Amino acid sequence: MAELILNAEVRNKVGKEDAKKLRAKELIPTVVYGKDVTPLHCAISKTQIDKLLRKVNRNSLITLKLSNNESKTVIVRDHQKHPISHEYVHLDLQAVDMKHPIRVDVDLEFVGSPIGKKSGGVFTSMCKQVRIECLPSKIPDVIKLNIDDLDAGESLHVSDIKAGDFKIVTSPKIALCQVSQIKDEAAEGAAATATADAAAPAAAPAAAPAAKKAK
Repeated sequence: MAELILNAEVRNKVGKEDAKKLRAKELIPTVVYGKDVTPLHCAISKTQIDKLLRKVNRNSLITLKLSNNESKTVIVRDHQKHPISHEYVHLDLQAVDMKHPIRVDVDLEFVGSPIGKKSGGVFTSMCKQVRIECLPSKIPDVIKLNIDDLDAGESLHVSDIKAGDFKIVTSPKIALCQVSQIKDEAAEGAAATATADAAAPAAAPAAAPAAKKAK
């Protein structure tokens, strides 16, 4: 992928009134923060943000070029949209140090079709992402998990993820997905009836009619 770049104008003023003036000029108020980084306020054109956020995933590395000739490597941490127009009104960027590990959430992608579905099992994903720690350059786009061998009644946990260039921070005990066993109600009903019939006491034989007295 081509290098992702944002050009930003450093802001000397902050506050609601200043933010309104920026938005009127099609500029989006933005704050940059990070470990050992003094929060930096800047403004980025709405056009740039609209185009960029259509390309990036959760942890894409972006080169932020500032009007004071500084440059920072950042990732998008959060954004806010107008409740009616749904246009971006604020952006949060996190500055990263390429030489130091960072903790991020990475999406999971379940690949394949569980064998348990053949016997009527239903696949359910229970966790959509996990937190990892790694160098910024080693952040995976997604973590793929093959579920072909997952049978009915079985599940995958965080401990089943094979770590690569990253360390998993999320608890290994957390379940990620499962294939539930679906009970056959008709078969269960028939079995219950058969069990009840077998357990019921045998009916007493009907009494023989009384013999007539001899005259």
